[in-house]
Amino acid sequence: MKRFREAIKQQDFVITAALPLTPASTAAQISAAVETLAPFVDAIQVADDRYAVGHMSPLAAASIVMQEGLDAIPHMSCRDCNRLALQADILAAAALGITTLVLLRGEKFTDVPALRAKGVFHVSETQLIQMATLVGGESGLVSTPGFHIGSVVTAFRPEKTWEAKRIQEKIDAGTKFLQTQPCLNIGLIRAYMQSLVERRVMHRASVIVEVPLLTSRQDARQLKKNYKGATIPKPAIMRIMQAADTVAEGIKICAEMIADLKALPGVAGVNIQYAGDAQNVVSAIRQSQTARPPGHG
Repeated sequence: MKRFREAIKQQDFVITAALPLTPASTAAQISAAVETLAPFVDAIQVADDRYAVGHMSPLAAASIVMQEGLDAIPHMSCRDCNRLALQADILAAAALGITTLVLLRGEKFTDVPALRAKGVFHVSETQLIQMATLVGGESGLVSTPGFHIGSVVTAFRPEKTWEAKRIQEKIDAGTKFLQTQPCLNIGLIRAYMQSLVERRVMHRASVIVEVPLLTSRQDARQLKKNYKGATIPKPAIMRIMQAADTVAEGIKICAEMIADLKALPGVAGVNIQYAGDAQNVVSAIRQSQTARPPGHG
């Protein structure tokens, strides 16, 4: 099986796709999505229950992905589990043969009475990274060099006084790559990357940009509602709204962003976030190979 942790070191640009899970997701649906995506991506990312809808465990979904012969990258957050449960999940990931993890603090629950759930946050994000680094490096359960750990960051335009302390702490704890929020603003990513270079972060960790594939105005609205850090410029939303074929336009916008990021020094790859048909992801990847992003001649 091709492993993401090798691909990100050996390839100029890696591509992953985020598996869209719902409470109704089945093993057959996951297998079908993997079959469609496998020839075009280096791994499938399986997010934790970010929006608290109650879908299947990321580890269960990751296991299904790997049974189909494609590497899987499950996410784990501090929100839903205490220290003991998180340790159990990390050990389970090792037993399943998983070699890459994305570890994060997790989104706070919204104040919805019907949700009837409370955040745990028993350990900090840094402590979770340290735990996974220890298990991956010393338990003997994960093949050398242990877990390839990713952390989530929010790309923005930093002030000159910004010291990137939290990022440096994550890297010190064992983070190997940083993954941004969903973003379709290449100017923002360019400025953020320059800031990371100036603060000597780039020689310590790779950067993956999450690129949303939006096929309707409702997609954009839901993403911005559920993921407050998502950066979707108004021109992109207007392009989708005014298009005769909103799906085709959303694919085109995604393809342009991928092409632009390939040309941006320092960006190691993308994670395509989508809902619906996995074939749309394939179309975006194919179009990105010939796309000429706005402003590039």
